[in-house]
Amino acid sequence: MNGLWGRGRTLIAGSVLACALLVGLSQAAAPAPEPVIPEGEGARIVVSAPGQNPVSLYFEERGSGQTVLLLHGLGESSFTWHDVMPALAARYRVIALDLMGFGRSDKPQDAAYSADAQAALVARFILDKNLDDIALVGHSFGGTVALRTALAEGIRGTGRIRRIAVIGSPALPRSTARYLDLVKTPVIPDTLASALSPEALARLLLREASGGSVTSDENIEGYAAPYRDPAAMQAFFATARTIVMETDADAIAKRYKALEQPVLVVWCRKDPIVPLSAGRKLAAALPRARLSIIEGCHHLPQHERPKQLLKTLNAFIAR
Repeated sequence: MNGLWGRGRTLIAGSVLACALLVGLSQAAAPAPEPVIPEGEGARIVVSAPGQNPVSLYFEERGSGQTVLLLHGLGESSFTWHDVMPALAARYRVIALDLMGFGRSDKPQDAAYSADAQAALVARFILDKNLDDIALVGHSFGGTVALRTALAEGIRGTGRIRRIAVIGSPALPRSTARYLDLVKTPVIPDTLASALSPEALARLLLREASGGSVTSDENIEGYAAPYRDPAAMQAFFATARTIVMETDADAIAKRYKALEQPVLVVWCRKDPIVPLSAGRKLAAALPRARLSIIEGCHHLPQHERPKQLLKTLNAFIAR
């Protein structure tokens, strides 16, 4: 790559896209209403995982039948599924969960935001709601959390999770573009995040993550809204730092060998954030994985190629 971002990208675009992966943040923006999540009303549940304080998690639930639990990625929320959730809910009981620190869920300043800590909470959510026969689907960081959830205390070996689909997920260390390491130095992301409004950053970064495509006002608002809250930004960077600090790929791959579930590894061929090479490595590291490549998209197939993503997921869940 030429320079920090390559191909003439600006410092702001490259640095924040690497740090945020998808979404704009702002430290200085004034408070505003909670993020807009179209269609339906959500609910909350208080969960407590071992070694963690209780937190309130927000989720949306629609449909009936087999349970499909959706986990969003870094910088996202349950909003990220709004283009595919109605179609999924026509066939399944679909639950879209806001992970701790994101969307409308609690954002404690002193919490551990690692994939394993998030997985422990998702495991508790599954147990407290007595969910079974689950198809667990995670996008980006949510895919990492999905894999770790299947290995979490109370879930591993129970058969509650039947299948797992991960979409563009940095589930092995060093899977993301190297400039994500910028989050190790707080002054850089904090300065960049305060330079633009959440809306401006969301517009810029969603366009980059979608390969230059124009982003709808609805998506801009949906991704930007949670980051009018400074606590959301703090949780975001705390999570991003845990991703870049995890470096022992062999140890993580060894843990994944214990997974018993079939795993569908879904990747956009042109993903600039978690490249396809990372998807191939992940599929090779999982004992029962199959790689499915979607053409014509980048890091956001749920927006860029929703019909193809739905077709891929439905075929996998129905098996």
